[in-house]
Amino acid sequence: MYGRIKDKKKFEEFSNCLSTFPKVALPLVGLTNGERKFVLIAQLIDSLRRTEYLRVVSIRAKSSSLHTPYSGSFDPFGGAAVLHKAGRTDDAYWLIYLATHFGKHKDDGWNLTEDFYGRFGQEGVWDWNAASQEPLAISRWLDVVYPDVTRAGRSRRFGNHRKFETLKPGPKGTGHALETYICWIAQYGSHQALITHAHNSVGQNPKEVYAYLYKELDRVVKLGRLGKFDLLCNLSNLQVAPISPDQAYIAESTGPKAGAKALFGQELGIGNLENACAKLAEHLEVSPQVIEDALCNWQKSPERYVYFRG
Repeated sequence: MYGRIKDKKKFEEFSNCLSTFPKVALPLVGLTNGERKFVLIAQLIDSLRRTEYLRVVSIRAKSSSLHTPYSGSFDPFGGAAVLHKAGRTDDAYWLIYLATHFGKHKDDGWNLTEDFYGRFGQEGVWDWNAASQEPLAISRWLDVVYPDVTRAGRSRRFGNHRKFETLKPGPKGTGHALETYICWIAQYGSHQALITHAHNSVGQNPKEVYAYLYKELDRVVKLGRLGKFDLLCNLSNLQVAPISPDQAYIAESTGPKAGAKALFGQELGIGNLENACAKLAEHLEVSPQVIEDALCNWQKSPERYVYFRG
């Protein structure tokens, strides 16, 4: 045995599916030995658990303290679920966007999201009503508070997927990014109006709506491929938006694309790799997000299992 199996039933299920996949789709040339297969399955299970965790959060979240800064219980995803249940749809989308923009740091947790949302302890919160009144208001506020918040207070760093972002004033900073998000939604009037527009444009198939919103998010700066993918998957897994990923979107990625090439073959073009990921997701009966995340982590250490937080 190559390591501890966290979920024996799911491990056997994925193992059988990977064994039959070449018969119904295409060879898995990267699974050259038992170790590599074991590690891939372990990463698939970890990735599946991460997506299922948010679904559990969306069901169990009940307390308003989850979206109340400095309550001791602040959690933006749980808070967004509570807001959504309360009919505060715009606030739910906005808080998920903020959580995605800042990310969860492995040591600092949600400190940065909480401090920003709570205006670094100043009066009030940057909820949707406050932020959407004037798109430039956040940038102006950050211009004033930036010197102080970077010198004092608790550690508050961007998450791993967002480690190149900054609070610094200017076109590359958080203020400008949030301004473009607010202006994007303002074009439709509300987040629900955006979804209605998407339905009118492409129909109500969750995968087609996801693809539509993925393209729409080009209007929001500082997200990129991974930011757009993460945001929409978070909205989907928290059951706030009626969407589901249609593919793994590995074309502009680094790790997931490398993982796909290692698994399916270095000679395959990006279109074939994307199709292969979609077929594997369907065969395993998981979201393409699970494939994207698992392949990214698998290629980092394909013959020795390492747990990654995602």
